[in-house]
Amino acid sequence: MGTIALTGAGGYIGQRLIEHLDRWEGCTAILGTDVREPLVRSRKLTFLKKDIRDMDLDDFWKGRDVEALVHLAFVVDPIRDEKRMYDINVNGTLNVLRICRVLEIPHVIVASSGTAYGAWPDNPPRLLEDDPIRVFPPTMSYAHHKGVNEQHFADFREKNPGVRFNAVRPSIVYGPNVDNYLSRFLKRLPFLPLPDGCDPEFQLVHEEDVARLFTLLLEKKVDGPFNVAGSGVLRFSQVGAMVGKRAVRIPRRVLVPILGLLWRAHLLVEAPPGMVDFMAYPWVLDIGRARDLLGFEPEYSTEQTARIMFQTHGYHVLKPA
Repeated sequence: MGTIALTGAGGYIGQRLIEHLDRWEGCTAILGTDVREPLVRSRKLTFLKKDIRDMDLDDFWKGRDVEALVHLAFVVDPIRDEKRMYDINVNGTLNVLRICRVLEIPHVIVASSGTAYGAWPDNPPRLLEDDPIRVFPPTMSYAHHKGVNEQHFADFREKNPGVRFNAVRPSIVYGPNVDNYLSRFLKRLPFLPLPDGCDPEFQLVHEEDVARLFTLLLEKKVDGPFNVAGSGVLRFSQVGAMVGKRAVRIPRRVLVPILGLLWRAHLLVEAPPGMVDFMAYPWVLDIGRARDLLGFEPEYSTEQTARIMFQTHGYHVLKPA
């Protein structure tokens, strides 16, 4: 393969991917960028501390025969400066796509999300890669930005038909190195609220499985989008029970404004009230395409991933009944 460019090199997926690329003989050099330096080390890695919005970012990759670019940089934790978060997540992604076009990089892999499909009451039981991306409203900025980016990915693909392009759509990523509002979610709440009693199925995926899928895409050179999730599903009440959090039915009309007040007051919750839809409606991913075309099989199930994350993040994890 040769030289791989990587944004988000200091993130939990980026660092796992560096470890995979360090072991993979097909990669001879890694050109990593981020606003924070990765803790992992690799003899292949050359790192530049750089914001993906910087217009001169392409200077770092220019003339280095980059054979593939993996774009992982993204603000995951919701911040109250919505304009800044949008600027990094969407305009920063547009800048990366611009660089890919200018440098004529032949293979582009971008981190999207299963949330890009949106949390809708009429979602199918299992979402396939060719199901429509229905952009979620800005009430949940992370999902909204992922959906908007998917529109830019479609535009890039249309205008650059000779480029191999992959959008990777993971379910919720957990693991021992994950530290974000989702890993802290249950620790902060005294109980698990179920909006209108809804308790849909959902999935987790281990950070190592996500990094392995990115590596397979570099190896196999298969075009198109790919869902990725751990095997099996859980319900929110089951996850809460793992750490002794009782599930409580709360009317949605009550829960949404309460979470909105807590979000604005910087209390208990670290995400805006739009997250309620992702707790109320199913958005379960079908990973058959990754199995069939890449030979991918998750090493960790949804339940194993949850237990590993809880055990490494200071939760009191109850034994299975």
